[in-house]
Amino acid sequence: MQPFRIWLLAARPRTLPASLAPLLLGNWLAYLDNTFFAGLMIASLVCAVALQILVNFANDYFDALSGVDTDARIGPQRATQSGLVSHGAMRLAMVLCALVAVASGLYLVVAGSVWLLPVGFCCLLAAYGYSGGPYPLASLGLGEVTVFLFFGLVAVCGSYFMHTGVVSTQAWLGSFIAGLPIAAIMLVNNIRDIDTDSEAGKRTLPVRIGRTAAKWLYGIALTLPLLFMMVKISEAYWWLGFLSVSIGLGFMLIKSMFQLAPAQLNPLIGRTSLYSLWTALLGCIYFSI
Repeated sequence: MQPFRIWLLAARPRTLPASLAPLLLGNWLAYLDNTFFAGLMIASLVCAVALQILVNFANDYFDALSGVDTDARIGPQRATQSGLVSHGAMRLAMVLCALVAVASGLYLVVAGSVWLLPVGFCCLLAAYGYSGGPYPLASLGLGEVTVFLFFGLVAVCGSYFMHTGVVSTQAWLGSFIAGLPIAAIMLVNNIRDIDTDSEAGKRTLPVRIGRTAAKWLYGIALTLPLLFMMVKISEAYWWLGFLSVSIGLGFMLIKSMFQLAPAQLNPLIGRTSLYSLWTALLGCIYFSI
């Protein structure tokens, strides 16, 4: 396999729309409030993508190191575990991603707000702690909660705050609209890996609550944002058309989750990621009404 394709495999491009979705919504809310700076938006998007790739690289590295990833896994091939990338090369790639995130993050601190500095530090700590450290968050069943916290609350409210210096009610609501579908991406991954994670002692949320409950939680994460946005149907009846399309898309994803075998869930990760981007864009329209 060519080096570019190997690193693309490790970066997991199907998950990257999820890193853009909440930033687009948070920046759009600032634009609607007539407080918007293009440089801050670009830097925030670069920082988010760098952090997402860092998380993916760290997960690839630490799961191979701990023995969670083995030849028995049913997900996509992992670069470190399969020997396509050495442990040293993956560590270097993680450092480079962290440097890009830090560089773009420092711009946000200087041009935006100094209060973003501790937020950025927590983001880097979470990127490492998700799969690494003595108590990996994913193994404690906190993976989905961590994803919602940082890809929902921190991403939307933080990107809005860097423009305005405050956090609005709309930003808080936007955090749920963008964050819940992104947490659902993690649910797909962990539901697929329940058997191998359980054997390796990785106690993810689906391992703890069971496959059926995790599938229902996936459905709730996809549909709850749409319920939040139904309140404006009386203000704009055309809005019902957008929601109907979204309900149909969500229903197809939920149906696939309940019908497909674990080994068939890989494409659902990418589809759920795109759904999270669609939901965030839907949120942009919702707040514009």
